[in-house]
Amino acid sequence: MENITRRKFCGIAIMTLPLLCLPAKATEGLSGQSDPILDALADEITRVAADGSQNGFTAEHFRRCAGIVRTFDARLEEMGTNRELDSRLEDNDFYELNPYLTAQKTVDYWDKHGMRLDKNDLTAHLTMDSRVYCEIKKSIKKQGGVRNMHARIADMLEQKANEHEAVVFRKRAVIKNSRVVFPSSNAPQAGFTRVQYELLPWFGNIDCLCKVMVVEGAALALMCATFCQPCCVPAMVLLGLEKVLEIMGACNPNNC
Repeated sequence: MENITRRKFCGIAIMTLPLLCLPAKATEGLSGQSDPILDALADEITRVAADGSQNGFTAEHFRRCAGIVRTFDARLEEMGTNRELDSRLEDNDFYELNPYLTAQKTVDYWDKHGMRLDKNDLTAHLTMDSRVYCEIKKSIKKQGGVRNMHARIADMLEQKANEHEAVVFRKRAVIKNSRVVFPSSNAPQAGFTRVQYELLPWFGNIDCLCKVMVVEGAALALMCATFCQPCCVPAMVLLGLEKVLEIMGACNPNNC
């Protein structure tokens, strides 16, 4: 009986060996664009956006988003993505970013989760001053890493919920063909002077925290494109969540 079991085990191991040896490109379609927990968070983000678009955003929506951020952080910690990103915060990788491609992948991902984002708007957000990108990454490191940043975002959302307990923010998105459709932002891109660049308090208010989210999303997207397939979905989820926060009236990264 033991010999039969051993032979059966070895047979299964031999059959699965080729799968383990597949090159990265052959397996990216299997796992690179999907994560059951993060995909579930994306669906919850869509529900928040849909409900708020129909009925107006309330304090409860901000609290739900705070919970999403905390769960997002826990998942990235479990995956080791937080630590990997922390280790690369001082990398000089700005010129490897591809805002257009990142925006397109993000739009495609969210379309599958019931939300239609504006590609040009995303591309504009991801196209930023190199000094700002590098300074924000350094600020994340100085403030203790991405976990502390995620905690700060969640706390800010809770604070906003408490401050606006009785307020209903009017909808800024619409439901079309069973999709939450976001309008294009016509807000001008911030013009950064040297003085503004040195004095911007990245962690001091929710507008700047949303800009930090864009930078983290861009950095994760770059890691996804180069060596870290598990970083793909976190990048797209984070960028989509940031756009929802804009629609909710929580923040505008152009004001940072």
